[in-house]
Amino acid sequence: MRRDGGYVTLATLVVCGLLAGIVSTLVLSAQPTLVLTRLGVDDLVTENLLDSGATASAYLLFTEDKDASFVDGRIIRLPTGTVTLQVAAEAGRLDLNASPPDLLKGLFKAVDGQSLSPDAFAARVIDWRDGDNERTPEGAERSDYRGYGTSGLPTNAKFQSVGELRFLRGLSENDYMRVESFLTVHNRSGMLYPASASRKALLAIPDMSEADATTLADLRGDKDSDERQALVKKYEGFLTDERPTVYRVKLVAHSKSGRIGTAEMVVGDANDSPKGYVVYAWALTGSVGR
Repeated sequence: MRRDGGYVTLATLVVCGLLAGIVSTLVLSAQPTLVLTRLGVDDLVTENLLDSGATASAYLLFTEDKDASFVDGRIIRLPTGTVTLQVAAEAGRLDLNASPPDLLKGLFKAVDGQSLSPDAFAARVIDWRDGDNERTPEGAERSDYRGYGTSGLPTNAKFQSVGELRFLRGLSENDYMRVESFLTVHNRSGMLYPASASRKALLAIPDMSEADATTLADLRGDKDSDERQALVKKYEGFLTDERPTVYRVKLVAHSKSGRIGTAEMVVGDANDSPKGYVVYAWALTGSVGR
């Protein structure tokens, strides 16, 4: 269903890119010898491309109601350069606040975590997000965090970001890096969407065989496959085919001056928003000159 009322269309993105180009030209013609000005304009143009790509992806996903596969890999061309969109459903990741202990335990085992046992990892995540100070078996509550420079932890509330996991009692930085890319705080169902889940994430599911994980990964683009549907039913309770409403979008901008910029956002459907979507997270992740 379209939600166009007052919303920015793709034509506006072209205008935005054109305006950035005009700004670049005016500044450079006024001060052609100032290298620092040039660098500042290049950054402005690159950031504008990233912003335009972010708006375009949200427009396609939520206003035009396009499937993620339609948007993924699309290149937005503007007068000042291009921006490539990479899109995946956030439900392809386990949720620190909603996924059950068995999934969390399975993930830590799948990534070969070393600093904790899989049971301890899951228990400490649960103790962090629950609302009490009662330690679960192999878990950790506030008395266990004292003396480690972590006063007030765990919060006994939902994780606000995956980054908070760095403070989980006993979890090493190496193990944090192992699990980080498979986790989110924006998959409210807590189940995995097989069309976006990686093979390793699928192996977090209890009793998931290597063969079944490989088959699901190979068939992620064929939702009507009888074999795929049978596997979704087999692992019912851990897999869902419900259409996602939150996506992670990676953007790669290439300006005509040769500058490359990257960004990442998490964006979700929002019927009560005039834009039709809400941005949960946004970060510039890199910038490289010629």
